[in-house]
Amino acid sequence: MAKVNIKSEKITPFGGIYYASKAFYALSLDKVINGTLGVRSSTYNGYQWDEVILAMSDVFLCGGDCVEDVNRSECHLRDSPEVRIPTSHTIGRAIKELSHEDLEYKSSSGNVFRFNTNPRLNDLLMKLNMKMGLFKSGQTVNVDFDHVFVKTEKADAKYSYKQAYGYFPGVVSIDGIIAYIENRDGNTPVKFHQADTLSRAFKLLHSYGLHIGIFRADCGSFSEDIIRTVDGNCRIFYIRAIHSASMYSRIQDIREWRRVEIGSQETEVASVMSTQFMEDSRYRIVVQRTKEKDCTPDLFGDRYTYRCIITNDWDSEEKSIIETYNKRGARERDFDRLNNDFGWKHLPCSFLNENTVYMILTAFCMNFFSYFVRAVSSVFTSLSPTSRIKKFVFHFTAVCAKWTRTARRWWLNLYTGMPYDKLSFG
Repeated sequence: MAKVNIKSEKITPFGGIYYASKAFYALSLDKVINGTLGVRSSTYNGYQWDEVILAMSDVFLCGGDCVEDVNRSECHLRDSPEVRIPTSHTIGRAIKELSHEDLEYKSSSGNVFRFNTNPRLNDLLMKLNMKMGLFKSGQTVNVDFDHVFVKTEKADAKYSYKQAYGYFPGVVSIDGIIAYIENRDGNTPVKFHQADTLSRAFKLLHSYGLHIGIFRADCGSFSEDIIRTVDGNCRIFYIRAIHSASMYSRIQDIREWRRVEIGSQETEVASVMSTQFMEDSRYRIVVQRTKEKDCTPDLFGDRYTYRCIITNDWDSEEKSIIETYNKRGARERDFDRLNNDFGWKHLPCSFLNENTVYMILTAFCMNFFSYFVRAVSSVFTSLSPTSRIKKFVFHFTAVCAKWTRTARRWWLNLYTGMPYDKLSFG
């Protein structure tokens, strides 16, 4: 049996994280962060905002799933002479310092619901997205909006219809890149003041020169005030329509159905005009009906499952509209990444406004990872632009390395045959 020798040499198992830090500073993200948030500490040993945010990013890119994991990995991350890593307590204090007071809205029934918008951090999020080249001024983008339930039993979490305590943030994303987050109580109805949330998000996107081509949302956005807001800020919208008695009545009047194939499934489609919300709107309801499997016809004939989409698009065919709307299903993957790869499952703070800070900062971490993995995948064929954190850590971050200093210069020795030397970030 082989013998084991314990060595005291400082060898890190996360040699690849150096390149993430290098890309961070090559893009001048530190200047954007500190220029927006200001000076955090005036002391020599104090940590600035860029160091706090980079530390959070490095932890997740090393496979951590919560703020506390910085304490487990700092012994390795701190080996770098170019990066300072704060403790989880320092990160926690920084998160609290960035918190913004809640907004309160009262419903007609007298219930009060809290929203947290944190405009400064949402603005920073967009600045960083623009700096990374994820968006460009003058660009036309496709926007997806959804509310995602974040289960947590923090001190101010509210009981939701999801039958659990938590928060219900509204998230605006563009092709998998998070552009805006607004947190709110877990018991808030999805339509409640959603038009205000979207107005703030649209205003932010427009301020950076982005034009909204297509907007997509589920039936939680099917109401008059929301549709008016959306219609006034985008070229085309596709929103899942809620089935109602009047909707069923319109569907019953359809006599001509067109048979198409959507996602390898045979289905039938048709269109009707909707004046449910605004008589002068002339919105279009695209109806899809699919025959239920293993169901025998009843007195009224075959049984169907109906799905409806309300839109202002009268030019596209029904098949194209349905397929375009269905692409928003990829956003569920984004929420899965936020929950499982970037710490939304482990919120660190006790209150809504503080956890909003954490959500926005970790959203930046995910956006930065999207930028970085795209760049890395052009050199590392084992990775792709859509690779998840687990695969990224296994194929890139986890490489044995040792920092040495010779001739008054620091060197990073990587013990690998992989093409790290072909990566360039300025």
